[in-house]
This record gives sequence, structure tokens and C-alpha cells, in this order.
Amino acid sequence: MKKAIPNLLTLSRLLVTPLIIYLGVNNQFVALIFLAAFLALTDFLDGKLARLWNVSSEFGAKLDTIGDKCLAFSLLSILIFHNHYFFYVLVLEGIIAIFNIYAFYKCHIGSSLLIGKLKTWVIFITILLGFLNILLVHVKIPVNLFVILTALLQIASLIQYINAYIVNRSQKKNLNFKNTEYYKIVQPILENKEFLKRKEFPHHYNESVFDHVLRVSYDCYKIGKKRKLDYKSLAIAGLLHDFYEKPWQSDFEKRPFLQKHGFTHAENARLNALKFFPEFMNEKIESMIKTHMFPLNKSIPKYKESWILTIVDKADSIDFLFHPLMLTKVVRKKELKKKNK
Repeated sequence: MKKAIPNLLTLSRLLVTPLIIYLGVNNQFVALIFLAAFLALTDFLDGKLARLWNVSSEFGAKLDTIGDKCLAFSLLSILIFHNHYFFYVLVLEGIIAIFNIYAFYKCHIGSSLLIGKLKTWVIFITILLGFLNILLVHVKIPVNLFVILTALLQIASLIQYINAYIVNRSQKKNLNFKNTEYYKIVQPILENKEFLKRKEFPHHYNESVFDHVLRVSYDCYKIGKKRKLDYKSLAIAGLLHDFYEKPWQSDFEKRPFLQKHGFTHAENARLNALKFFPEFMNEKIESMIKTHMFPLNKSIPKYKESWILTIVDKADSIDFLFHPLMLTKVVRKKELKKKNK
């Protein structure tokens, strides 16, 4: 019985969704507010009881998330007809839901974050104020202020979910390498002292060059293996595509625009790879490294494997754009410059 009660409370939020929509369509807002408040209370109680009775489960956590989303979507769908600002809350919540589904099926990440729980409670408070604003026409309720607060929390939550996904994915890859075919292919590179220095080279926020190329290399290897392409060259070129000599963040020398890091580091990585790993290099791998920054490179990728490396590198690199601390990039670079002096 103790195992069933929390899940039944969660399930109630799913079962009454059609009733909520019916009440909203028929403008029965008083009944809808009381029902929504009761359901919000069940959201508090199911987790509380599950922890109290020590009956928390993965199924219950998933059901709780689905129940919250169904309740929020149904209420927001009604409110957007009375206040169009709620449309943005609905869209952001939809994006969060889609990303969480993707993260779960990609990396089996299903745990909630504290900011996500806070965001859920703020959404329900905002929704409640939205309905009260409809009923109490002559009372000034700062609904739009709460809508803005909700949207900011949703954006912050999405960024944190993306960051958790990136960290989890990197950790999973690092843990699963040894005693695999992939590890046997790249082991001499991964254990090389010069290559290991890339752990100290910052690349994107909260990620070193070592972490980045390892992710790219492993993704390329898996795609090449699945597509029956030259997966060994993909694994090697993936590791060495950013094997440039020194961190670009500490380079403050003024250069012409086309001589900046983004345009030149591919050729620098190729030459450096030839210097330290000549036994791994061949015409194809050199070409893959040299053209991986296309279209910033003049040379067009020549092989199918080259295109895979180029695309995977772009896809993995774009993750960092979602992190809020990337906004402080200019400030951090100025601080590095001062220290360098």
C-alpha cells in the first residue's frame, strides 16, 4: 500500500487532465482553481511520502515528471487564450520536455535538478495567479512579472539540463573505453605525454581540449563503424584534429582576421600530429585534420570520413553555446591578459 499511494497521487494528475480542459473550455474557473491547487498539493505529497516511507522508484520519478508536464500543459493551454504571454511559458516548457526525453533515451538521464523543481513550483504559482487575474478583474495582480520570472527559470533550467547531459555523456564515454576495440586503436595516443598535456588546455566552458577531442573521436568511431567506413582513421583523426601547440585563449598577439585561431589551428594540428605521431598519419588522416574546420578552411573535405569529422566536431562544439558562463568569455580573456603581463 505504501508503494502504491505516492504513485496513485501522481497518477491522479494524469487522469484529471481531460477534466481540467473541460472546465477551462466552459469557463468554470473557480472549480478549476480548486482542482489545480489540489493537484499541486499532490505533487508535494507524493514525493514527501515516497521519501518518508523509503519507497522512491525510477518509475515513480518518471510518472511524477509526466504528471507535472500534463498538468502544466493543460492549464497553460487554457491561459494563453486570456493572456498571450503564457504562450512563451508553454513553448519553453515544451522545449524542456523534448530535451529531457532526448537526454533520457540518449544517456538514460532521468534525475531532477533542484532548479527544475523550483521552476515547476513557480510555474504552478504563476498559473494560479493567471486564473485569479481572470476572476478578479478589478484586482491588480502582477501576473506578467511572474511570467517573466518563470521564463527566466525555465531558461536557466534548460541550460542546467544541457550541462548535466554534456557532463554525463563525457563521463560515460571515459568509463567505457578500456578493453574495447576503440581503446586498442587509440591507446598509444591517449597515453602519450604530449597528448595528455591537452587536459590542461581549456577549450570550451568546463571542458578541456582532451575532453572535447575524446568525445569527437568516439562519436566519429561509432558512426564510421555503423556505416562501414574507415572507422580507425575516424578515431585517430578525431583525437588529433585539435592537436595544436598551445592554448588559443592565452595567445594575445594581434593578427589579421584570417590568421586567427579558427582559420589556422587545423593546419597547425596536422603539422603537430606529424611531429609526434608519424606512425598514425597517412594522406586520408592528414586531409581529415586539415579540412575539419570547413567552411573556414579553403580546402573542401575530400573523403566521406572527412565530412563526418567536420559535422561531428561542429555538433559537439555547439554544446558550449548553451552555457551561461560563456557570456563572460570576454571578461575572462581580459583577466588572462592581465595575468600574462
